Amino acid sequence: MKPTALRSTIMAVCVTIGTPMLLYFGILGALIAKPSLQAHAIYLHKVTLTWFKDLNVPEQFGFAHNQVTPFYIPTPDGERLHSWHILPLAAYIDNQPELLAQESGLVDRFEETLNFKLLKNNPNARLVLYFHGTSGTMASGWRPDSYRSIYAADPTNTHILTFDYRGYGKSSGEPSEAGIIQDALTIATWAMEVAGILPEHIVIYGQSLGSAVSIALVNQLVMREQKVHFSGLVVTATFSDVAQLTATYRIGGVIPVLSLVAKVPPLLKYFTSRLTSTWDNEKRLGEIIELAEQFDISLLHAEDDTDIPIDHSHRLFQHLIGVVEEAKIYSGIDANESLTERMKSRRESRGEGGSILEWPTSKGTIRFVTLKYGVHDKIMSYPATNQQSIV
Repeated sequence: MKPTALRSTIMAVCVTIGTPMLLYFGILGALIAKPSLQAHAIYLHKVTLTWFKDLNVPEQFGFAHNQVTPFYIPTPDGERLHSWHILPLAAYIDNQPELLAQESGLVDRFEETLNFKLLKNNPNARLVLYFHGTSGTMASGWRPDSYRSIYAADPTNTHILTFDYRGYGKSSGEPSEAGIIQDALTIATWAMEVAGILPEHIVIYGQSLGSAVSIALVNQLVMREQKVHFSGLVVTATFSDVAQLTATYRIGGVIPVLSLVAKVPPLLKYFTSRLTSTWDNEKRLGEIIELAEQFDISLLHAEDDTDIPIDHSHRLFQHLIGVVEEAKIYSGIDANESLTERMKSRRESRGEGGSILEWPTSKGTIRFVTLKYGVHDKIMSYPATNQQSIV
C-alpha cells in the first residue's frame, strides 16, 4: 500500500472512531460542568412520551369515563403535583350513574367528589401509592396497563394514587433527588391525613426510578421518632445506586451511559463522584431492615431486562440478607447452613414464570420474585405485580 493511501486509511479510521468518542466524552464533560444538565440526563423529564394527548382526559389512556380523577396536590415547598386517583373497576361499576353525573377532567376540590368519598369512606379500602420510572409521565407506555393490573386483584377495594414528580408532565418545578423525595412524602402524607387511609392499608409500589423513590420514602418514615409502617414495599426493576447503575445502564437497552467509562475504574470513580443524584438504594434498604419495627419487602425483576440488569436486584437482595444475618433477626431458617444452601432450599420454581425466594425474619418478610420474561416495562402489567402489590 502506498504511503498516501495508508495515511488516508489511518485518517479515516481515526475520524470514524475518534469523532464519536470525542462527542461521548464531550457530553460527559458537559454533564459534570453543568449539574442542571445531569438532571435532564438522569430524569429525562422533558421526554413526556404522551405528546398530543391530554393528561386531564384519562379516557385517552383506556379508562372508563370519570373512573380516574385528575387533581393537584401541593407540596410544602410550593410545587404542585399533578395526580390521578384511579377507582377500582367494580367500585366504578357499582356507582356508575352517580359517577357519570359528575363533571369530568381536572377538579379543584377532589375531596368533594364521589370518587374521593368511595376511597375515604370504605373501611376495606386499600391504596397503592404508585411511583413511576424515569422519563414520560404517569400515563406513558405500560403505566396505565400497570394500574389496571394492580386493581384487577381486588377490583372493589384497591384504589391507586399515582402522580408526576416535580418537573414531569403537568407538575411544576424541576426534579432533584431531595425534591422528588419531598414529593413522595407529600403524597404519603395526603393519603394518610387527607384521605384518612391507615398506613397498614397502604402499599408503596415503585418501578425503575420509582423504586428508588419508594425506598427513600419508606426510609424517611422509619427514621422518624414516630415510625410509619406501610402494609408493604414493592419495587420492580430496581438498582443498587446511580453510580453502579450508570456503569451498566443503556438507554433503551442500546445507548450507553457510563458503560464505556466503567472499563477504566479510576475514570468511572471520577465521573460518579460528581453525580448530583445518587439514589443509594442499598444503603437505604439496609437502614429500613435495621430501623423498622416491621416490614414486608418485595423485589421484582425480569431476567430479560436489558435496561437495568437483574444483577442489581440480586446484589440488593443478598445485601439485605447480610443485614438480617448481622442483626440476627432471621426466623425459621437454619443459621448453621451456608448462605448458598439456604437460598437454594428456599427458592420456589415457577417454571417458565421464574421463581420466588422468601426470607422470613422476626420483623417481616423479604422476597425476591424473578420473572423470566417482562423486560423493563412490560413486567408492570404482569400478574406477579398485582400479586405482590395486594399485601
